[in-house]
Amino acid sequence: MKFKTVISMTALAAGLLAAAQLTAAGAEPPIDPQRGRQLMEKSSSGATLTAEEQAYLERVKQAIRERNAGKKKGPAQTKAARAPANPADWSGLVAITDLTAPYKGEDGGLYGGGRNEPPAAHRAAHLRETEKIRPLDAQGNPAADGKIGLITIGFSNPSIESEDFKRTADADPQKSPQVVIVNGCIGGRSAVMWAWDGAEGLPKSEQERLDQQMDLLRMPKANRKSVVNNPKDTWPTLAQRIATAGLSPLQVQACWLKHVEANPKPLGEFPAHARALQADITAVLQIAKQRYPNLRVVYLSSRTFGGWSGRESGSPEPYAYESGFGTRWIVQRQIAGDAALNFDPARGAVKAPLVLWGPYLWAQGNTPRKFDGLTWTQNDVREDQLHPSAAGCKKTTALLLNFFKTDEGAGRWFLKSGAKAQVAPLPKS
Repeated sequence: MKFKTVISMTALAAGLLAAAQLTAAGAEPPIDPQRGRQLMEKSSSGATLTAEEQAYLERVKQAIRERNAGKKKGPAQTKAARAPANPADWSGLVAITDLTAPYKGEDGGLYGGGRNEPPAAHRAAHLRETEKIRPLDAQGNPAADGKIGLITIGFSNPSIESEDFKRTADADPQKSPQVVIVNGCIGGRSAVMWAWDGAEGLPKSEQERLDQQMDLLRMPKANRKSVVNNPKDTWPTLAQRIATAGLSPLQVQACWLKHVEANPKPLGEFPAHARALQADITAVLQIAKQRYPNLRVVYLSSRTFGGWSGRESGSPEPYAYESGFGTRWIVQRQIAGDAALNFDPARGAVKAPLVLWGPYLWAQGNTPRKFDGLTWTQNDVREDQLHPSAAGCKKTTALLLNFFKTDEGAGRWFLKSGAKAQVAPLPKS
């Protein structure tokens, strides 16, 4: 996947000015570059936009996309344009939720063995952890007027999806008003970058592994165009957004995490690239627990369908599909008692929060999956064929909301007191 770098203020200003000029001759009033910049900064901070603000921001983004589309294509763009989607890359893939015959030695089911629900012992552990999630004050003490911080961690795609999820969830009368959702995802920041940025608290051997992987994947270690004055900008940016949302680190108690490796081909064919993702997300979980000690549960999702972007994209098929096994192995290792993922103080040093599958997002393009009929069509991605469109975001949002409302453990803190969960049907493409 070619991840977008965070837009510098100079580039943003130029883009907004050009966008204003593009729309000045149209039927709608011209775009105000200053207001567009303010709304982008507000959205990036994780703050909730009103419906009118969101509509205005979409106008700004669309105008900038149209301007960029008119630019002369560089060598990289020309190369990508020569790589049409190839159904042979995914025609034999089956959603993990539906998988009955082994795939390269891996069986089906989110939890393995054909099971899409956690084993009884892990389900019970999840219920015990979520029982501890309650409104807290800034010092981490239970408080009737306290907050429950729900953060998201990931790259560009979940950042776009998190915006829609937050906006929709905050307007949902069933959601507890004490749950504060913070979009902590950052475009251009893959799993290894998040892990490398916070590696100072990890074992030396792990720091060396991450350093080598950063070099192998040619990930930037400095000079990132960042919204914070820090080359290792992922965790500082997340901290800034949490503070902007009016939360302290001690109020962060739950997380939705969706991650990938950008351009995973150098990591090797399956299972090598999925094992790298497993190791990197494990490191991210450990770092998150160090920084947010009251983080009880992390709900994991893997990549959506990556076939439409073609073979030259950074997350083509079957890599996107296979990343789901890397995500699954993390949950399975915790269930098996891996000390690196221990969440239970009765079993030794706590290294990570409890992990559980959230919604599984992959579907084989236009083919509905048996589990729930989900598809991921070309209408669900933007013109770049890579990032989710408004339609794609609505699907992810529906899956997330249905999960947080209906899961026995998540619903107890996500829903408003007395609310009875209403499941929304999945949007059609």
